[in-house]
Amino acid sequence: MDDGKVLLITGASSGIGAATARRSAEAGYRLVLGARRQDRLRKLAEELGGSERAIAVRCDVAEWEDNQALAEAALDSFGRIDAVFANAGFGAKRGFLEESAEHCRSMVLTNVLGVALTIRATLPHL
Repeated sequence: MDDGKVLLITGASSGIGAATARRSAEAGYRLVLGARRQDRLRKLAEELGGSERAIAVRCDVAEWEDNQALAEAALDSFGRIDAVFANAGFGAKRGFLEESAEHCRSMVLTNVLGVALTIRATLPHL
């Protein structure tokens, strides 16, 4: 194992999370990629160098156990966590008033609780 810093990214399967993963890989980071869409995560991890450089872990950040598993996967694979980008989140594509109450609930759980749970799971290891 080299001395490349380990960056854990949630919401890594697309958008800003995937772009951050690509740039961070270019900068020499080893990556722990978390998101709900496992197929996209696996493809991205392979693109970024496979399991020696990037691992893909299915994670719903609104679930405590998933955040714990993500942190444990980082430690098991790379021995440490140096930085966390708690990026997972989504919005109201049709406009806030047009979305269902369940969509709003899910959005708040992901965007607010998810960040708190990711920080809670990883902070002891930083």
